[in-house]
Amino acid sequence: MRKRDLHILTAGVLTYTSDQRFQVIHPDNSDNWTLLIKFAQPRDAGIYECQVNTEPKMSLAFQLNVVGKS
Repeated sequence: MRKRDLHILTAGVLTYTSDQRFQVIHPDNSDNWTLLIKFAQPRDAGIYECQVNTEPKMSLAFQLNVVGKS
């Protein structure tokens, strides 16, 4: 989920955004999940949150900083 607008980007391996730059990677037999943002832009910076649908809800937030030539 992207926190600035509460937009759900992916759920499991399904993508719920029309922005083709976003993709989730989950290798077989792995507990690792990766959100890939191709061609990241300054507007992509912000907080992203990974959530697990449990009771109580588990989540982990990450701050994305986009650094590059301006």
